[in-house]
Amino acid sequence: MSSSRVGRRLAACLLNVSEARRKDVVENIAKAALLGENGEKRPEVSVLNIFSDQDYNRSVITIAASVDELSLAETLVLSVPGSSVFLFGEADLPQKRPLVQRRKQLGWFARRDLGALEPDLGVAPARRCGLTGS
Repeated sequence: MSSSRVGRRLAACLLNVSEARRKDVVENIAKAALLGENGEKRPEVSVLNIFSDQDYNRSVITIAASVDELSLAETLVLSVPGSSVFLFGEADLPQKRPLVQRRKQLGWFARRDLGALEPDLGVAPARRCGLTGS
């Protein structure tokens, strides 16, 4: 995504996907971020990178969008069944908690039961998470 406007505010989204071996699944998730409800390209959204680790069967999709497109998380939750989103930074209104603080409050690394987590959007992650965005 390029722009000649100075001062454009961008939001970054890192989607952690429990899939790396089926390339089509990962690409379809990335496409869900790029396309609007009617299948048209969202001009303010770009997929910057897709990193897939075959050994751990995990992928990370990096997405950048204008802050005007923060409804992107809601779109993904509707497009990808079983997905969950945890907001932080500018997307975490009104608190704007940084990622480290957000993870501490959730007990992210100490929890053994991921189903007890309450996402901001979507359903609680299952033991084998499908798509979790932050």
